[in-house]
Amino acid sequence: MLSVPTICVVDDDEGVRESLGNFLRSAGMRVRSFATAEAFLAYVGDADCLVTDLNLKGMDGFSLQMVLLQLGRRPPVIVMTAFATPAVRSRSLALGACAFMTKPLDPETLLLLIEDALSTRQGTPEP
Repeated sequence: MLSVPTICVVDDDEGVRESLGNFLRSAGMRVRSFATAEAFLAYVGDADCLVTDLNLKGMDGFSLQMVLLQLGRRPPVIVMTAFATPAVRSRSLALGACAFMTKPLDPETLLLLIEDALSTRQGTPEP
């Protein structure tokens, strides 16, 4: 039996969290939503993939990526932002993001990126 992947969404915009959550649940995924990076870091459950905004209240998405690396927590990370620049994209990818998206998001593209991240992760042995 295949397990249902858990996708964690971090965005301080409640509307974005709700719409992404509804869309991903309709695609058969379990979704956990967080308004802050700090709330996600306090979460001790599974995260098969993390979708995070860069511009958050409190800790930003870059800092979240760095803390995850320091903690040895390595879920595939998809970064989204409404304020994309080549430098922001490069920095996010250099911190280990597997994908970078500009808001407004195309939900179908996001779903393909998540599925790709999940299939890549399944092929990687756990440390």
